[in-house]
Amino acid sequence: MNPQPLGNKVALITGAARGIGYGIARRYAEEGASVVIADINQTLAEESAARITAETRQKALALRCDVSDRANVDAVIAQTIAELGGLDILVSNAGICPFVEFLDLDNQIWQKTIDVILTGGFNVGQAAARAMIAQGRGGRILYITSLSTIQAGSNQVDYAAAKSGERMLMASMAGPLGRYGITVNGIAPGVIYTEMGAHHWDVTEHRTAFEKSNPRGRLGEPKDIANAAVFLALDESEYITGSTIRVDGGHMPIG
Repeated sequence: MNPQPLGNKVALITGAARGIGYGIARRYAEEGASVVIADINQTLAEESAARITAETRQKALALRCDVSDRANVDAVIAQTIAELGGLDILVSNAGICPFVEFLDLDNQIWQKTIDVILTGGFNVGQAAARAMIAQGRGGRILYITSLSTIQAGSNQVDYAAAKSGERMLMASMAGPLGRYGITVNGIAPGVIYTEMGAHHWDVTEHRTAFEKSNPRGRLGEPKDIANAAVFLALDESEYITGSTIRVDGGHMPIG
């Protein structure tokens, strides 16, 4: 078995300065890829990239990226190719979740969520696909979606709508890109312990109640999503496209 199956690959991960995105970037680097930490927080992106380089000895480039700004996205893709020699893997992970109840949701919050998740997903997906087609060596595009596409919540109306659109964006992209050797898939995380939700899950009763209800008996971790992201980035996954893998410990056991 190849000890570094992603050797000579270049991966760009949005929203990768922390959390799930960082976990994927770190794992990709461990598997031999050069990675781009594309995040709206430039300072945090630089710190995360430096840590990955120091710990894995792989190239990690930090670039500020506002996924809702198409000109910025195009510039990030161009700089990735110029500095790292190409683009083989895109992970569209950047997102926000304001947690506002439906009746309190206003147009400004709604539009911001749509801009980041859905329009941002379109921007990075199309720009990456065009770059991969120009290279002529295929590629992998992954979207980090959500269980909110199949489970409603009154304080995630904007988020669920955006993520549902993103899921269909992913599925719709798979057809036209398949002939170029580009696969497009989604990963739907369950409850994953990150900095964003630590304030809730560090409360003992919250964590205990979840662990009792989850078939695997624990919260998910970024490494669980990263494992799936590595699989979908491998050459061996080339016949899987237009699909979503749930990584939730069996929280939503549907066929």
